[in-house]
Amino acid sequence: MDIAYKLGAGRYIQMPGAIKKSGEEIARYGRHILLLGGPRAISILKKDLDSQLLQANLEYEYLEYGGYTTWEAADRFSIYALEHEFDVIVGIGGGRIMDLAKGAAHKARLPIVTIPTSSATCAAYTPMSVMYEENGKALGTKNGNFYHDYEVNSIIIDENIMVYQPPRYAAAGMLDSMAKAIEIQNGHPKVQKESMSFELYTAYMLSKYIYEELKNNYQKIYEDIKEHRLSKEVHDYLYINFALTGFISGSSKALGQTALAHEMYYAVRKYFTLEGQGFLHGEIVGASLILQLAYNRQENQIPEFVEFIKKMHMPVALQDLGIPETEENKKIIYQYLLQTGFVDETEENKEYLWKSIECICGRR
Repeated sequence: MDIAYKLGAGRYIQMPGAIKKSGEEIARYGRHILLLGGPRAISILKKDLDSQLLQANLEYEYLEYGGYTTWEAADRFSIYALEHEFDVIVGIGGGRIMDLAKGAAHKARLPIVTIPTSSATCAAYTPMSVMYEENGKALGTKNGNFYHDYEVNSIIIDENIMVYQPPRYAAAGMLDSMAKAIEIQNGHPKVQKESMSFELYTAYMLSKYIYEELKNNYQKIYEDIKEHRLSKEVHDYLYINFALTGFISGSSKALGQTALAHEMYYAVRKYFTLEGQGFLHGEIVGASLILQLAYNRQENQIPEFVEFIKKMHMPVALQDLGIPETEENKKIIYQYLLQTGFVDETEENKEYLWKSIECICGRR
């Protein structure tokens, strides 16, 4: 683990029309710019970016990438950036591109600016990248993910763009943000301040606040984004999703703010790659929070939580994720979760882990 806390980003801009500030913001870090993005994201932002970059007298090049975040891709783009003497890398798009651009910039030791077009994850903010194989198979937490030495230099979040994302993305982002309050409790029905570091307890208290805010406002956030309305609730959600959720990750040094629900995400991506391919990170994590609640000995909270996420049309069971609920598949998940480090291997915990897996089976 890195001894340093990476609590934020060098600069964080969130406002309507923030893309109009992109030229002057990117120019803080250099004059020769490599913009790395998904095809759709580039097509959406190119006109405004071209105008801003030219106005700032910057030289630039776009590179499109539509695959997964792999070590090979990060190496390839970092080498390209150095060979062509770029000063800064700019990531444009969703979570995978954010992670890839951060990884390439880290390897090249170049500044990184992120311009997200989706709030489905906090990837634009956090100093880590989730890594995959080319076919989408996750490498997982152990020896797989890429933890960066430095924070993101600048984040540019244009709220006028965010209100045109699919509401499904916002729902997934809300669940990913809400997950921290449940996962920090891993294996315990209550959190005791004395049992954890002050930093992690601070992250927990903030996560509880986030949970309640999103639980109280999720319906309006979902409907406002569906209707492309930039309301106060949408503004607050975006700040929660990127800045506050990212701070929680930094306050825990990216260890302890996630537990079995996120490890379940890796299990799906690792062992059920094809079945889970069409689902967002937050959708898989959201369903997996049912498992996490059960492992926390909070089974009484599951019915209310299930009804809550159903209202956002989110999956609530393995079968909803396209995974057959067979004994063999449950054993695969069990064995994977057992070795993650989030299950103390007592007989009671092993029994609860199996019961927890069964809690995400058979739901309609």
